[in-house]
Amino acid sequence: MRKRPHHVVVVGGGTAGCVLAARLSESSRFAVTLLEVGADDSSYGEVLLDPRRTPEAWTGHAPAAFTVMQGVPADVAVFQGRVLGGTSAANGMATLRGLPVDYDGWAAMGLDGWGWDDVADTFIAAERDLDFGSSSLHGDSGPLPVRRWRRNEHSRAHVAYLDGMLALGEHPVADINDAGQLPGIGVFPATIDGHARRVSTSMAYLTPTVRARENLTIRTGSDVAAITLDGRRATGVVLRSGEHIDADEVVVCCGTLWTPHLLMRSGIGPADHLNAHGITVAADLPVGSTMSDHLGPAIPYVYDGPEPGTGGPAQALLVGASNGIDIDYHAFPITATPDAGRARFLLAVFLLRSGGDGTVRFGSTPDDDPVVTLPSLPSDAHDRYRHAFDKLVAWQQTDAFNKLGAEQQDDIDLAATDAVQQSLERHLLSYAHMVGTCPMGPVLDADCRVHGIDGLRVADGSVMPTIPSGNTYLGCVMIAERIADKMKASPR
Repeated sequence: MRKRPHHVVVVGGGTAGCVLAARLSESSRFAVTLLEVGADDSSYGEVLLDPRRTPEAWTGHAPAAFTVMQGVPADVAVFQGRVLGGTSAANGMATLRGLPVDYDGWAAMGLDGWGWDDVADTFIAAERDLDFGSSSLHGDSGPLPVRRWRRNEHSRAHVAYLDGMLALGEHPVADINDAGQLPGIGVFPATIDGHARRVSTSMAYLTPTVRARENLTIRTGSDVAAITLDGRRATGVVLRSGEHIDADEVVVCCGTLWTPHLLMRSGIGPADHLNAHGITVAADLPVGSTMSDHLGPAIPYVYDGPEPGTGGPAQALLVGASNGIDIDYHAFPITATPDAGRARFLLAVFLLRSGGDGTVRFGSTPDDDPVVTLPSLPSDAHDRYRHAFDKLVAWQQTDAFNKLGAEQQDDIDLAATDAVQQSLERHLLSYAHMVGTCPMGPVLDADCRVHGIDGLRVADGSVMPTIPSGNTYLGCVMIAERIADKMKASPR
C-alpha cells in the first residue's frame, strides 16, 4: 500500500518560501501547500521587472509591507515585498554571499552543517552565472541567473563613483564573491537576465513546469493568523478567514520581521511578553530578541541629466576595511529618471558587522503590525564610519566626481568632526538586511526545527545566528535550499 505523501505547509511565498516549495515538491514523498498573503508574480508589472524603476518599489508604488524600525539616533523605514517572490521582487537584486569566516563562525557555535565548506556548494548550485559559468566559486546550471552590470548599463553616478574610487587607488575586483580579492571595488552581481530584467525567486524556481506538479498547491491572498498546535506539536495553520489547513509539518518563511510575529501569535516566544498579551505559552523561547541589520548613513546628491544606461539600484560597490573587511559603500539612484533635468542618488555607507540586540514585539495587540527596534550600533561605529567618510571626502575631489557635476544635498561637511553624528541623525538608512530574530541555537536546532515543538521549522533570514558580511538575499536562498535538502533526506 502506497504511503500518503507528507503534507508540508509553507507559510510565506517570499524569497525563501518559493525556493523551499519548489525543491520539496521535486519529491513525490511530499505534498506541498505554499501560502502567500500577496498576489501572484503575474501582477509584477514594469515597476518590479525594470531595474530602473526599483526605487519606486521602495517608495510605495509596488506591493510591499512597510515597517518603521524605532531606534537611536533615528527611526528607519524598511520594506518587505508582499507578493509571490517577496522581497526578491523589489530588492536591489544583489547576490553577495558574505565571507567564508561568517559561516565558519556559525559552525563554531556548534551548528553542524553550516560552515563555509558546507554552504559554498549550495550557493554555487543555486546560480546560473552568466559571466563566470562553472568554476570553483560559481555554477552554470542553477535556477537563478546571475550576472554583473555592464558599464553601458551604469548610471552616470555609478560611473563617477567607480572611476573616482579607482583613481584613488582602490583595488579593482572582478568577482566581489571571491573573498581572496577583497577589499576592493567591483560591480554587484545581480539576479537579472541577459536583458537586464529582474528575476525573482518565484520566477526562477516556480516555473510553469514546477507549478504543474500535482503535489504542489500555491495559494495567494492567504493570510495566516496562527499555527495550530496539539500540545507541543504543530498540526497546521488557521487563516484569518477562519479556514483551517492541516499539515504534517509547517515551515514558516515570512521573513525576519513577520516570522517571529507569527510564532509569538501562536504561543511560541518570550513567556513574559506572551503572558502580557494573554497568549498561552507553548514554548518559552527568545523569539524576536536578537535582530541584526546593516545600518549606516546615506548621503544625498543631485546632478544634471540626462541619464543613460539602465541605472539599476546597486551597481558599483566598494568593500572596504577599517577593522577587517567590515564596510561597504555604494551609490544608488533614488529617481529612476531625472526630475526636471535633475537626477538624485544616495552614497550609502553600511557596517557589515553589527550587534544583534534589535527586537520584534507586539504592538498594542497581537493583531497589530509588529513593533521593531533597531539593533544598537557597535561601540567603535563612529571610528569605522569616519574611516569611510574620509574616502568620500577624497572621492569628491576626483576628476570623475567633478565631471559628474554632483552637489551634496545637505549642509554637512563630511570632513568635519561631527559629520558622522549629523549624518546618522539625518540620513540613517537600513540596508533592509534584517536577520536573526529566530536564530539557530537559541530558538532552532541546526535543522531549523523549533525547540520543543514537533513538526515546525523556520527557513528564512530570521534563522541566521549572526549577520553575514554581505547582502542577505542569497543567504536566504541558500538556507531554503539546505532546509529542503535536510527535509528530503529525513526518513518519514
